[in-house]
Amino acid sequence: MKLPGQLMAAEVAEIPAVIERQLRDNLDAYLALGRDWATKPPLFFATCARGTSDQAALFFKYLTEIGTGIPVVSLGPSLATLFSTDLRLGGAALLAISQSGASPDLVALTRKAMAGGARTVALLNTVDSPLGAAAEEVLPLSAGPENAVAATKSFVASLVAVAAIHAGQTGDQGLLDNLLALPKAIAALPRQPGMDLGALAKSRRLFCLGRGLGLAIAGEAALKFKETCLLAAEATSTAEFRHGPLALADADTAALVFLLNDATRPGNEALIETLRARGSTVLVLGADGKEPGASGFQHPVCQAIAAITNFYGQVCALAMDLGLDPDAPPNLVKATLTR
Repeated sequence: MKLPGQLMAAEVAEIPAVIERQLRDNLDAYLALGRDWATKPPLFFATCARGTSDQAALFFKYLTEIGTGIPVVSLGPSLATLFSTDLRLGGAALLAISQSGASPDLVALTRKAMAGGARTVALLNTVDSPLGAAAEEVLPLSAGPENAVAATKSFVASLVAVAAIHAGQTGDQGLLDNLLALPKAIAALPRQPGMDLGALAKSRRLFCLGRGLGLAIAGEAALKFKETCLLAAEATSTAEFRHGPLALADADTAALVFLLNDATRPGNEALIETLRARGSTVLVLGADGKEPGASGFQHPVCQAIAAITNFYGQVCALAMDLGLDPDAPPNLVKATLTR
């Protein structure tokens, strides 16, 4: 008999092995794509994704724009289905990201993008899929079968893939070295001391906050709070939070802040202080020291991957504490086939 959360917990525990297998089997292909993009840079990038994979696309956006200056836009899949728009993407590259590769709107948008002149690449966990057939190039995520409805290991694999592609594109040897060390480092990572997500669940309002790469994992955390714990968490940039939502900050407000050792850190720490001064409950995940590498991960990319992996185990436990089964969220199925 399957216990509540058994599938999700097992898949989170697999993440170090997934990263190790992924890099062993696919690193050369990831680096080759990045180097090709460096040799023949697209005029811009477009992304195509839904749900959890769309947060990986946001991670790709920040990583690419920060590291190369090439713009990255997110295309709405409904452009190809509901609106039948002819796209003008000459000189662009489209990156589609999906666990199942089965959603008809992602397939349609990829085909429209190719017809509009874009080079199309798909990152897929299920390579033999409609999206795999539609894209010109397919790179596997190699996360293995993912049976829990809430995606975890496939999301982390997506982040590792785009990070490795970026390392190839920019020649960032430090990032590549950190990625290669990531499986053992994550496997040795203890549960973050003093972390109790249950304190967040008691508040009327829950925000997941980050900036840059941290915003992408904050978006994924908010989605997991909704899926597994039925908590209406909202993901917001720490910068955007100051432009309105800060008015809600009081003792009935809680925030989970993703903190990375990069240019976003000083502003994020200032917001944390402001929230706590207003009586809000604030928990912090990510880098745990003032100096780069204090968390054990030198590169902000790897700090982000470690933080979301840490979060997955804790949100699974929180769901069970709330009497829920994170493996079977109400009204959800594993592959949502939107049109």
